[in-house]
Amino acid sequence: TARLTLDYARGRNDALLRYEDRMYGVAVEAPLLWAERALGLQDSRAVYLLRHLLTHLLFLAGGLGAAALAFRLYGRRWLALAALGLFLLHPRLYAHSFFNSKDLPFLSLFMLALLLLHWTLRRGTARAFLLCGVGVGVLANVRPMGLLLGAAVLALRACDFLWAADRAARRRILRTGGLFAAACALTLYALFPYLWSDPVRRLAESLAYVADYPHLMPQLFRGRYVSSEALPPAYVPVWFAITAPPPALGFGLVGLAALARRAGRRPGALLRNTRLRFEGLFLAGWVLPALAIVLLEPTIYNDWRHLYFLYAPFCLLATGGLHALVAAARRLRPRGRIGWAYGLAGAGAAATLGALVALHPHQQVYFNFLVDRATPERLLVRYDLDYWHISYRRALEFLFAQYPDEPLRVKKRFTQRFTRGYENQHILPEADQQWLVPVNHAGDFYITNRRAPWFGGPVLPPPYAPVIHAEKVYGNPLVEVLAVDLARADARVAAPYRAAYRALAARAPVVRARFDVYLDAEAVSWVQNPCRLEDTAPRFLLYVTPVDPQDLPPARRAAGFDNLNFYFYERGVRVDGACLAVVPRPAYPLRSLTVGQLIPDGGPVLWQADFALPLAPAAAREYRAAYRSLAAQAPTRRAPFDVYVTPSTVTFARAPCAAADAQPRFLAHAAPRNPQDLPGRPFHNLGFAFPARGVRFDRVCLASVPRAAYPLRHLTVGQWLPGTGDEPALWQAEIPLPPAPRTLRAVRAAYRALAAAPPAYRGVFDVHVAADAVAFAKRPCAPADTQPRFFLHVVPVRPRDLPPDRRAAGFANQDFAFAGQGLHFDDACLARVPLPAWPVARLRVGQFRAGQTASPLWRAEIPLAQ
Repeated sequence: TARLTLDYARGRNDALLRYEDRMYGVAVEAPLLWAERALGLQDSRAVYLLRHLLTHLLFLAGGLGAAALAFRLYGRRWLALAALGLFLLHPRLYAHSFFNSKDLPFLSLFMLALLLLHWTLRRGTARAFLLCGVGVGVLANVRPMGLLLGAAVLALRACDFLWAADRAARRRILRTGGLFAAACALTLYALFPYLWSDPVRRLAESLAYVADYPHLMPQLFRGRYVSSEALPPAYVPVWFAITAPPPALGFGLVGLAALARRAGRRPGALLRNTRLRFEGLFLAGWVLPALAIVLLEPTIYNDWRHLYFLYAPFCLLATGGLHALVAAARRLRPRGRIGWAYGLAGAGAAATLGALVALHPHQQVYFNFLVDRATPERLLVRYDLDYWHISYRRALEFLFAQYPDEPLRVKKRFTQRFTRGYENQHILPEADQQWLVPVNHAGDFYITNRRAPWFGGPVLPPPYAPVIHAEKVYGNPLVEVLAVDLARADARVAAPYRAAYRALAARAPVVRARFDVYLDAEAVSWVQNPCRLEDTAPRFLLYVTPVDPQDLPPARRAAGFDNLNFYFYERGVRVDGACLAVVPRPAYPLRSLTVGQLIPDGGPVLWQADFALPLAPAAAREYRAAYRSLAAQAPTRRAPFDVYVTPSTVTFARAPCAAADAQPRFLAHAAPRNPQDLPGRPFHNLGFAFPARGVRFDRVCLASVPRAAYPLRHLTVGQWLPGTGDEPALWQAEIPLPPAPRTLRAVRAAYRALAAAPPAYRGVFDVHVAADAVAFAKRPCAPADTQPRFFLHVVPVRPRDLPPDRRAAGFANQDFAFAGQGLHFDDACLARVPLPAWPVARLRVGQFRAGQTASPLWRAEIPLAQ
């Protein structure tokens, strides 16, 4: 952004105007870029280290600003030192001060702007307000939230105006306030070239863009994922509370209580007394932005880093709390024995400093005592940890130290731009970078943080390959280095994997394919020997179908199976020239497995195999009993498979049944009696593959699917072979379903009401026209009478009422098949078709056979009086 902004400001090109992040100011990024160019830095490591140094120096300047402001407010050097410690010894902020050139500079500049504001209000001169306006303009360029400080300054000047003693004082206040606002606006405009051509509209555009940044990223919060655009109200307060050092949190709450007590005693002093005014400003600067975040719900992600600037006023409130504690100690102990207050402050500082040192170099993952830090991997599944993958540098440094001067093959995606390894790779010395070899297959090593490859992905189970290095905080792995090639691991570590491979190789696999697949009570194993590395690149396909669909996670029950697909580097190792991958088998009983490999992101399936698993004895007894109960009944339809239809299920059964009989895919289409039950679709597709819904036992095949809950008109059942061109059905049957008694009673009553009045047309079918529908009725009526298709053309009074695509034809086509709109009952038949809401001039009705629309079986035109 800084590079494009500088080019735009110099008139070199206008690429900035088409850049996604053009709405961000560059008051910090441009000086960093200038420093890089001034020093002639080309090596990526040197560039990173320079930026780390400069952003950290700015953070230290912010700490000095906190100390100076505390000294000006309280006049005690030890309180200034306390403010410096509170500011610098926040472990998360300390870590971010090296690598975060967005949020931490804003925090540091915010603190310096508060110091500048205090100096300005003490001096009260026009020059001071002019300088303060420049400072707030720079702050607003870094983050638009800086405008809130400008609004606070103007609010304070408004209060001073109301309380001014004379007209001259009011004129002076108006003049200094105007100078401040003008300096702030001009500085923001000058430092923000994107605003130059259209400042008002583009500033509004930038504010809206930053407030609602289009960055959808699921956030792990309290053990569940929430959208970055719809965070719970507790998101920011909880993150602030669980990541603040306990001394700062405690002293800050004391400072809030002390301020509330003083303000309650003397409300007017809160805006007149300089110190109380600033403490009130600190309170407003901490509470109001957080409250606005909760109420307005802007896009926030990565803990509370967008609001790190809130720590500036809170740090000063905590300093005021410490001052209040010491003052209370002096009142309680007249002789001045206040060592306990100093001891409390010293103990807090020592504890925080100890945590900061103990966590090195991963202070960015600091949590305080308010969360469970003792249970291993508890935080891993509760909160986002190292979301910027800072720890990956340590993993790479381990590899380069462990295997100096030899190629390190890693997955190519790891080294691509904007991925976890890219930035960390480029902060290493160039002599090391050249040994990192990206490959398309699994490589020799796998570096993982136990998250899915995409941002905000779920937490993954422990990988299969041996972990040869891990960076951990509170027992939670931030990054792990796995030896995918066991030749890179210690012999003792590799021994169990070699033993597992030998045990598998001595058995017969359940599937022989590109990879042989073995099934155990606890795992599904894949073996290839000799191993071709290119075969490990595609994604492995593994679908598991349970005996009871209720065992599946709720999100997978509709599909009927669980998706356990994986990449080889996640679940595999290379053992002495062979490849072995192991996936834990779910604990619930399984009906079948589908295995194979595919090209991800919509690519083809390279190979696939399905196999059913033997039933457990108890389950086999249940299925035998179910089959005996079915066999005692007459099937709804006899075909290659007998089909039984009940109010809740559709069951296919066959005996004797060979495995080949169940290999074709089963067809089951359920047509609703009321089209409104399935809007936009003629039927509900209940088709399935036998392993997903069926079992085979005692030379019997039995499969069942849940029936739709709404009333059905008919079922279409059969079998077909997918992927064979036109894919004709091997066998197919239509099963009409009788209506429910209540539906039948309603249809009889409707028919009697129609028969009591003369039809609009009397012929092969009597046609009755009502205000909202057309009814076709006949008695006696055989099934053959309703097999031809019915046509119904509706001609409007006003052609403009027709949809645009029908205006040329001049009518709405509502042709229908009787099975979709009608019902046979007793010896009669009745079909009812809704009419459009607009006025109808006439209807054209009749019947025709498919492909013979030019010669209808019968036809009539019905003019309508209304």
